[in-house]
Amino acid sequence: MRELGKYINIADDLFVVKNLIGVILQGVGIAYLFPVLLTWFYPDEIRYSVYFAVPGVLSILFGAWLSRHMGKVEDVNLRQAMISAAFVWLTASAVSVVPFMKIAKMSFIDSYFESMSAWTGTGLTMMSHLESYPHILLFWRAWMQWLGGVGIVLVALTILIRPGVAAARLYKAEARTERILPNLVNTAKAIFAIYAVLTVLGVYLYYINGMNLFDAVVHSMTGLGTGGMSSHDQSIGYFHSTAIEAVTIFLMIMGAVNFTVHYRVFRDKHLKPFFDDIQVRYMFLFLIPTIAIISFSLFQSGDTVSQALRQAVFHSVSAITCTGFGIANLSHYPELAKFMLGILMVIGGGAGSTAGGIKLIRITLMYESLKWTLEQAILPKGAVIKRKVGNYVFTESDVQEVMGFTMTYLAILLLGTVYTMLRLHVKLVDAFFEIASAQGNVGLSVGITSPSLPLDMKLLLIMHMWVGRLEVFSTLVFILSVFFLAPRVVKRR
Repeated sequence: MRELGKYINIADDLFVVKNLIGVILQGVGIAYLFPVLLTWFYPDEIRYSVYFAVPGVLSILFGAWLSRHMGKVEDVNLRQAMISAAFVWLTASAVSVVPFMKIAKMSFIDSYFESMSAWTGTGLTMMSHLESYPHILLFWRAWMQWLGGVGIVLVALTILIRPGVAAARLYKAEARTERILPNLVNTAKAIFAIYAVLTVLGVYLYYINGMNLFDAVVHSMTGLGTGGMSSHDQSIGYFHSTAIEAVTIFLMIMGAVNFTVHYRVFRDKHLKPFFDDIQVRYMFLFLIPTIAIISFSLFQSGDTVSQALRQAVFHSVSAITCTGFGIANLSHYPELAKFMLGILMVIGGGAGSTAGGIKLIRITLMYESLKWTLEQAILPKGAVIKRKVGNYVFTESDVQEVMGFTMTYLAILLLGTVYTMLRLHVKLVDAFFEIASAQGNVGLSVGITSPSLPLDMKLLLIMHMWVGRLEVFSTLVFILSVFFLAPRVVKRR
């Protein structure tokens, strides 16, 4: 730790970080202004617009002041980018609490929980009786999830940050490494365009299948963004429609698929890239046996075959895509069904998608690395083993990084599970389910998450959502730099 401190320049770090955060805050401020447009359709809600316009304008002005020297930022190292990315999610969530506090009359910590859940695309909520809230507030939650799904940093890359190293570092720090096009900003614009087109398609499909336009917009944004926040307490189950459930399954899968795959499908006008993708294949490989097990478990507990299969399919897709939509009360599910859904939430969706979790490519790589290890032991000394999974080629350092990430992810998950079980005196599977949902940015709940939770449990779930969204490393670098390295450097000087 002391050796690391020799290479830290606090002044440089603060200069870079505050400028990058300033740019992102401008983006959050712009996002704040969009719900105001909803008052055109709901004029009786115009009295709430002040709770969006004022913090939005203040965020833009404060962000502009912080980033006033952005032009002088010539280079950004990965540590600075990671600190900025981690701090951005904390800041964006804090800035976004005003509508919840003023309109929903929620406490600061509950409002912060709701904001963090929305921005991180988690979907766990402190709100109930959703139909009683103004449309503008429900849209705000969905809007944050839509933007959070594609990534605050990615939005900034599209419209705010100049091309260059700073943008590239932030992009990687936010756990995104896919490159559709050689130019990073063009990549961001391509992803954003695909995201917007699929969202409009989702709105149309929902609308023609019976949803009103507002619900269609909300559920399309939170479905594709794999966020899962609904405008109804019963989520998708409110509609009692297999057609709407089918549209939701389609959107959840689209949100959990790598955007590179989407780009190739759009470019080639053919579905072959979708079915050729190794992550898509493994998604269905995990889904099929899990659906069978959950269906059997639900059937054993008294559901009919059709009810069991319908719920198993929907909730399994919702879990592995890290969306969090539901059609039934999961607190009544058998222990085996909860456990299987928890495993899917830990696995997560595709890398380069809006989904959370460990990610399918990492799970696949760990399985393949076991095969490579056995091959290396069996084959003659000096034999070259090509570490390739689908279209992805990996080095030894890639495998080590994935192993390190996965072990760290599981360790944090385990600690949170044990703490929840002991603190709330709940069953192990329920504690595991809730923590896996928070850390995987899923949003499914067995009833643990509620405003009645102790403060430390709310903070724990917030921490897991934050860590999961940034895929562990950025948050660890942030904590290490801010609370351990920086004080040592300042003290030594």
